[in-house]
Amino acid sequence: MMRGIAGACALGLWTAAAQAGPVSIGFEGPPEGAAPAEMAEDGYRIVTRDAMISGPGKSGDGTDGPNEIEGAMGGRGAVAILRGVPFGFVSLDWQAEGGAPQVVAEGYLGPDLVARDRFVARGPGFVTFAAGALAGRVIDRLILYPQRDRRGMGALDRVILDDAPGHAPAS
Repeated sequence: MMRGIAGACALGLWTAAAQAGPVSIGFEGPPEGAAPAEMAEDGYRIVTRDAMISGPGKSGDGTDGPNEIEGAMGGRGAVAILRGVPFGFVSLDWQAEGGAPQVVAEGYLGPDLVARDRFVARGPGFVTFAAGALAGRVIDRLILYPQRDRRGMGALDRVILDDAPGHAPAS
């Protein structure tokens, strides 16, 4: 009996360790069209406002599947990524479709803004932006504001997140 319990505990610890570490959020699952108000991916909760999912026929460079998420044209689109334990923001992949679109990333810990990064694409195509002010910072909520208006159009293809030191998720 004790050996069975010890084995189950060891399996539980191994499973938690296997889930810990960097994850790539690719906005996979929902069909093309209006993004759901809430979805889950890789242990994170994703909440959207005025956002659209683009499928492989329109966008996606395949870095994390064929989908992208973007703000609805002319709206103030937002994508919030949350988890029950703190994490860190590593990078994002941004597709510039026209103009010089920007995406703003705000990291919060509780009610406090920890830091803000602003990334601007200088031409059409895909670019990976590494965290700047948010690099190495502990957050429990990341809010992304992708621009999509007459001055610039862009879409998020992938967001890389990692566990904050000492804050790996429990299984």
